[in-house]
Order: sequence, then structure tokens, then C-alpha cells
Amino acid sequence: MQFLDKNTIKLDKVESELDSFTLEFTKTLSKYSDYVLVSGYIAILFGRNRASEDIDIFIPKITEAKLKPLIEELDKNGFWILNEDNDGVHSLLNQGLAVRFAKKGTVEPNAEVKFAKKSTDFYSLENKISVILKSGELLISPIEMNIAYKLFLSSQKDVEDARFLFKLFREKLDMKNLEDFVKLLKVEDSYKKYLKD
Repeated sequence: MQFLDKNTIKLDKVESELDSFTLEFTKTLSKYSDYVLVSGYIAILFGRNRASEDIDIFIPKITEAKLKPLIEELDKNGFWILNEDNDGVHSLLNQGLAVRFAKKGTVEPNAEVKFAKKSTDFYSLENKISVILKSGELLISPIEMNIAYKLFLSSQKDVEDARFLFKLFREKLDMKNLEDFVKLLKVEDSYKKYLKD
């Protein structure tokens, strides 16, 4: 792993099936919309050894007219929508719900796409990090945000994700930023318990 600058990481790794799926999906998505990857996949991307069959993505709110060609190209590229027909996607997203995409004939892995809604979602979109792999680029939420959010989710799996990222990036973290997110999400006790020495 090499930091090319504050917001760019070059990652030399053997790409997994989940990485390949994510790269293929986001390559099409990025033609039509900004996006940011969040949550569990980020720890897995950087080497945490655990199973996951979904990736979580925020996109800014876009019009139905802009969404339609994205859905059409995803369909052409072999993706289908698990939880809605193609015509109901915008309505579902507008209700704050996620739309799940997988390769045709499968249900896993899948991409869970939502419109950004909360201030933390927009912060992630505006301050994303570029991760450069051999096969392409992925845009992820800031590591500090992801660590605090994982503590907020609080399951054992999520806490372990937070600990993994904290240890891996410890020398590169903006600690003030991390502590601000910890306060914002009201996870000070978990931060002290799991991450502070």
C-alpha cells in the first residue's frame, strides 16, 4: 500500500471476486453519477479476512431522466435489480431505500445503492479517497469516517472492522478528524474501549 497523496492510495493486491464485481459495477456507475463506497467493504478491500457479499454505495440524488440511461447500461452489461423492476428504481431511492444490483442469474455479490441523505453521507461524497488497483479505481469514504461509523453500528463484526482499519492506518489518520466523527456519532465510550491504548 502506497499513499500517493492525502486522498490517493495505490493498493497492490490480488483482486478478489468481490473487488472485480465492485470495479465492474462502479466503472459503469461513474459514467452517470458521482459515488462513494462505504462501510464493510472498505475493511475487506484493505485485507480484512471476512466474508461479505454486498457493497454499500451512496450517490447524490439524481433525476429519473439521468438514472434511466444508467439502469439501461447496467442491464446491457449483465446486471439486474434484485428488489424492484427497472421502472420503480427512482421511486425506491427517493423513499430513502436501497436498490440492490447483482449479475444476472445471481443474487451475490450485490451492490446496495442509496441516495445520500445525511450530512455524513454528503461529507463522504465530498471527501472521498481514490484507491488505485491494477484493474481500475475505487472511490471510498474517508477512513476516519468509516472507523467512527463502524463503532456506531456496534456489532462485533463492525467493531473488528473499525479496529482493523485503525491499526492499519494509525500513522496516517487525522486524529482530530476521527475524534470529531466519534463525537458526532456519540461513540466516545466505544472509541475508548476498543481503539484507545
